[in-house]
Amino acid sequence: MGSCKKENFFTGSTTLSISADTVWFDTLFTRQAGTKYPISITRIFSIKNKENGTIKVNLSLSGGKNSPFRINADGFAGPNITDLEIPAKDSVFVFVQCSLEANNQTMPALVVDSLIATVNGNSQKTYLAAYGWDAHYYRSVQLNCNETWTDKTKPYVIIENALVAKGCTFTVKEGVTVYNSASSILIVQGTLKIEGTSSEPVNFTGDKPIFAARYLPNQWGGIYFTRGSVNNEIRFARIHNASIAVRVDSLPESGTWNLQLENSSLLYNGQAALAGITAKIRAVNCLFGESGSYSFLGLLGGTYDFKHCTFVGYNSFGPRKDGHFAITNTIRNSNGQILKSAALSCAVVNSIIYGSLKEELFVDNKGWEPFTTNITNNLIRSFDQPFASNTYNKDPLFVKTSDYNFELQAGSPALDAGIMLSPPINTDLLGKPRDSKPDLGAYEKQP
Repeated sequence: MGSCKKENFFTGSTTLSISADTVWFDTLFTRQAGTKYPISITRIFSIKNKENGTIKVNLSLSGGKNSPFRINADGFAGPNITDLEIPAKDSVFVFVQCSLEANNQTMPALVVDSLIATVNGNSQKTYLAAYGWDAHYYRSVQLNCNETWTDKTKPYVIIENALVAKGCTFTVKEGVTVYNSASSILIVQGTLKIEGTSSEPVNFTGDKPIFAARYLPNQWGGIYFTRGSVNNEIRFARIHNASIAVRVDSLPESGTWNLQLENSSLLYNGQAALAGITAKIRAVNCLFGESGSYSFLGLLGGTYDFKHCTFVGYNSFGPRKDGHFAITNTIRNSNGQILKSAALSCAVVNSIIYGSLKEELFVDNKGWEPFTTNITNNLIRSFDQPFASNTYNKDPLFVKTSDYNFELQAGSPALDAGIMLSPPINTDLLGKPRDSKPDLGAYEKQP
């Protein structure tokens, strides 16, 4: 008892040092009816006591219990927190989340509230703000046969998985944006048609419609074409932030292409941009890469045809030891033993394969099935230089790899280095014209 003393609280006029005048959530989806999805990420700011004595602070949300925002400070939850003690020269952290109700508007609508902090009769306000965006929600669903998504004003959100059944076609039209939850995969047993345009591409990405998340991998599973899926076409699409952006399994039973890709980018993926497992894939004017392991993986054979594509690997998602462009007519166990072999045919023309390693090719042709390549007239970073008639180890002079801009600068060895193809490819990834001396890669430098 002799060691105890009464707490002395500062009772004079004072102001708090608050680390944010506005807590901003950017754009959030409004709540799916009947669920708690989605809840925002948590924002944090601090409130500091500048005085030499302990103070008592009251915190309250202006919107009260009806506020879309939620607060917690020092373990106490709002909307009202009274007599929160902050010792002299000390701080508390305030945690804020929000869950927005549907606003019945076609474009994001601004939602604002404020947090009032009061100490000894003096009040200070911190604004809380977010844009709420209504969406079309699809949770663990088999899509209607021959369904088409066309709405450009409201995004589509896939929660968990969506399935395109065998014999059905699913079409996504120009200007549509599709967001995907952390566990979601678009599984295609039938046929997928993505029909973007140069001015209105289709976007597939994770369900974080905020600018800061645009480069983060592993936000969703990706698009998975299963055995039996045929005649898939992806044009002018941006498929980003997945684990594997596009995975294609097994040669098509009908003998046609599993997948044709045109004027599309597959970037910022945790494992691979494009993976084919004994698949048949054709790609023109596409950008692949900035993924954890592979820009392209052709595993256990298959047939692959790439023209005017750019494959890049400069990211820091993880320690990469092998080349990001990988082709093999085998599948091996963890000890390196060949378990299976399948015929591989791979053509790459007028393309760029480059990155941060000295060897950006991974070639395994040790299987007993045929291994056939036509990899010519490309710019490649490779120490081994296994393919003739290519240019090796000359910096392509991308505009700025740190900003993921893989267009070509003046003086690039890729300029005017392409050969005319038959039929000719008259435009680049952006839909801009190519001239009679086309540049290598997905982009044509304009005059």
